[in-house]
Amino acid sequence: MQIITVPDLAKPEVKRHHKARHLKKMAIGRYAQSCAELRFSADIEKFDELDSALASSQQQQSWELFIAYFNQQYHVAINYLSEQAELDEVLQQAQATIEACLGKVEIQVLAGDANYGDWDSCYSN
Repeated sequence: MQIITVPDLAKPEVKRHHKARHLKKMAIGRYAQSCAELRFSADIEKFDELDSALASSQQQQSWELFIAYFNQQYHVAINYLSEQAELDEVLQQAQATIEACLGKVEIQVLAGDANYGDWDSCYSN
């Protein structure tokens, strides 16, 4: 599994006077969201099976999930609160689900802050 870290853009600082609603609105502090986008090549015929399996994980873990197939690749984006889980935990569970449905596949991962990451610079490849 190849992991590429998405560089951060300017991110607001958590200040002492910020209330929970401010932190949530700005997606910082305990409400910061992380994203892991997994890309891999596999047979499109298994899309529905994989979608169902990942949706089940989504419900159990309270993740936000987006799955698509284009450019001959699967693209699975998992958004989660940074406070809820570590990247390694999310990747282990996602990889186990993917390999249970599709077998062993080579996965490329883009990982970073969902709101303040410079995702555009990573999509130029």
